Amino acid sequence: MSLAFPKQAEIFELIEMLIGEKPLFKKGPAWDLKNPSDGCYITFLQGKDNEVEGAVITDLAATLYIGGKLIMLQPAALQNQYYSGEAEDSVVEAVTEVINNLRTLFNAIDLNPHVAPTKTFLYQVPSEDDFVAWVLKPGKRVDYTGKTPWGDGTITLIAP
Repeated sequence: MSLAFPKQAEIFELIEMLIGEKPLFKKGPAWDLKNPSDGCYITFLQGKDNEVEGAVITDLAATLYIGGKLIMLQPAALQNQYYSGEAEDSVVEAVTEVINNLRTLFNAIDLNPHVAPTKTFLYQVPSEDDFVAWVLKPGKRVDYTGKTPWGDGTITLIAP
């Protein structure tokens, strides 16, 4: 059985509690996982025996928005990171922490495997023979998009 996703309202209530404001995201159009923009990050959700059950992908704008809000960075510092095309380690670690909290929602869904997030790292398009090649054609997917101070941001949940 594929990993079931939490309800949108639950996801954004939890993020709001963590970052101190209502998130700017709503269901939106899917982006091409084969052609990511610079600064996309992925966090895998691992189940029993470290089997990958799903993933959360954030583009640079969403990463800066969520991570930056969590650690309360000044907008100018986040703007500089946006122009550089890469988030600083502290911001990426903050995104990992948000996803670590989101796992409680995944784990509360009946019949879902118990999952835990990996470290968040730069998203690289997997090759066809990679063990996570399913990322390119996930069995389940939802994209949330929103306008951040640095442009359009996207959070994508996927499962095999």
